[in-house]
Amino acid sequence: MDVDRAAAARLREVFLDAGFTADGLLALLGASAYAALGRGEPVPARRALEGRHGTDIELVRLFVLGDGVPLADAQQHLPLADLDALGLVTGAGEVRAAVDVRPYGESDTDWYVVSDHGPDSAGRDVAEVAADHVLGVGGASLTLARLTPRDAVDRALDLGTGCGVQALHLGRHARTVVATDRNRRALRLAAVTAALSGQEWDLREGSLLEPVAGEQFDLVVSNPPFVISPGHRYTYRDAGLPADDLGRVLLQQLPARLVDGGTAVVLANWLHVRGADWRERVAGWVESSGCDVWVAQREVQDPAEYVGLWLRDAGGADDTAEHERRYAEWLDELHDMDAEGIGFGWVVLHKGGTYGATGPRIEDVASAPRQPRGDEVAALVRARAGWAAYDAFALVGARPSRATGLRIVEEDRADEHGRLDPMPPRIGLVDGWRPEVVLDAVTAHLVRSFDGATTLSEAVGSASAVYDLDPDDVLPAALVAVRALVEDALLTLDPTPPSA
Repeated sequence: MDVDRAAAARLREVFLDAGFTADGLLALLGASAYAALGRGEPVPARRALEGRHGTDIELVRLFVLGDGVPLADAQQHLPLADLDALGLVTGAGEVRAAVDVRPYGESDTDWYVVSDHGPDSAGRDVAEVAADHVLGVGGASLTLARLTPRDAVDRALDLGTGCGVQALHLGRHARTVVATDRNRRALRLAAVTAALSGQEWDLREGSLLEPVAGEQFDLVVSNPPFVISPGHRYTYRDAGLPADDLGRVLLQQLPARLVDGGTAVVLANWLHVRGADWRERVAGWVESSGCDVWVAQREVQDPAEYVGLWLRDAGGADDTAEHERRYAEWLDELHDMDAEGIGFGWVVLHKGGTYGATGPRIEDVASAPRQPRGDEVAALVRARAGWAAYDAFALVGARPSRATGLRIVEEDRADEHGRLDPMPPRIGLVDGWRPEVVLDAVTAHLVRSFDGATTLSEAVGSASAVYDLDPDDVLPAALVAVRALVEDALLTLDPTPPSA
């Protein structure tokens, strides 16, 4: 995609010099008005800027508040030629933003995400988004960005890049970033996002993995059009495939695009079909992948809630009759699928070596205190790989260690008469993303014994002596418990199993 990179470089300098950044907006507007903007309430921000002028003020009015800027003020304070060269503004007597330009970034860098105005954009008359609408930074894209491991890699792929949010993050730790989309308009705006943010990507047009046929990557991320919907109305959300086939097709094709040791992180929806276990359905998508697989379900919505959410997302609710027609059509289609609910979550694939030997891990994480970070996802992948290399005999001779930050909670609770009763011990990581794990007394003894020097066999012997048990009775349960704690990254194993 051709972009005037010289104009983009000049604009980037203007934006940075003016403080048109995420931190700069907070400083300019103040905490109250900034928070109100996050709730879709622009009035406090407009009041904060009232009677003020300058490059920073006019950029906020133009791109954040969606207000028109009188031509005289724009000519005085804004680099109109460069804004026009990149297609960011429109108008004659009054200058308006043609697209949304949003400051974004990480703690030590500033980026600019270019997308289309949404139906709830402040100051914009967008009743319903267009078929080729390009979504900006949203909840799903932030979820994926937080989940993705950030180890340095050679080649990374952002499949379904949209406005380029994931590619921006990949650009910090991948030598080469390939970004694909079937929406040509998305690729155009992603090119501007990259140029304004000081990055360069290999942008390719095409559906799913077609643009990278025959290639392999160290890391693949994808926030695809996973919505389970009738037809193919909006490119950014509707794949045009039946039911939840997008997830199935994508996950079955991805392993061939990963190098040995490569990782893919994908967001997906899946149906909860009446009379079927959703875990078994999703397991069928990945059972022959040859990869180690982690599927995590973050939430489940009933069909009415799901349809209402995605109809609001695209706008157009002012036409009540049309809105109700689409609502009914969508519910009818989900009913025909026997859908009781729709799950949302992520799938992590890791390819190579002994991966895949243990089957997929499929779980519901709705009760987790927070979402895992990329480094925690990477630790979980490494943990599964580590214990997959251990058979039962090797595990008996292993010397597990407690993970850094592991804490064992042992406390008493007073009953109604004031007597103290010991509670079952719990373990978890300090500020960990998983709920604490409740242990029985024997397993807690084992965990306290694991210092990297004591073997599992020795720990079982010690626990058996303390609790007057037969070691042969303790060992089978200990093997199961240790494997589960290693997989949860609460215990660690030496990468090389001990010799038989």
